Amino acid sequence: MNTAKDYGDCQIFLRGGNRESVTALVAATLGASADDHYMIRSGRMVFEVRDNPDDGLAADFIGWPFTIEAEADDPDPVLVEAVARVLTACWNRGLDAVAACDFEDELPDLGGLPRYP
Repeated sequence: MNTAKDYGDCQIFLRGGNRESVTALVAATLGASADDHYMIRSGRMVFEVRDNPDDGLAADFIGWPFTIEAEADDPDPVLVEAVARVLTACWNRGLDAVAACDFEDELPDLGGLPRYP
């Protein structure tokens, strides 16, 4: 059984704000700038704020309006720190956020799931 974690990507489900304000928050948190397509590049990582195609289709976080797709060019634990910073910034701004990835157990509040029973 292979127990290696995938540090190459993470999806953050988000409720609150709008794409523009969330993109600005992510860019400021990472010390980067965003392009016109809600994409933020920081080092070898890319964060993209998207409308969730499953918005409203589920009662839990899977049905929240937005996602932040986080990817690293080379799978690297550095993505854990960046995702942790983005999650914390969202929570501090009053946004609901839950991460879905292989490394949720390494994130603050286990990626946020315990916050939304």
